[in-house]
Amino acid sequence: MWQWQDVVLTIINFGFMVTAIPAVLRNYQLKEAKSQSLSMYLSTAILLSVMAYVFFTLDMLLSCISTAGTGIMWFILTYQKMKYSK
Repeated sequence: MWQWQDVVLTIINFGFMVTAIPAVLRNYQLKEAKSQSLSMYLSTAILLSVMAYVFFTLDMLLSCISTAGTGIMWFILTYQKMKYSK
């Protein structure tokens, strides 16, 4: 049985993933990533990874997967920041 909190957190995280897609595509097309600092991208990616693990330990599988997906988007943004800032 799904917990209602798991479903709500999953919907929110998929919303975050969808909003990150335009930034990833823009960075790729323009070969630049100027909007945030590298520390912002990296800390967000790491903290989302920790949150995904916490959800996993609470048996909130949907939240774990969606939070991990959002973390992956932030790791992509981190990679783009490092690559395009040179």
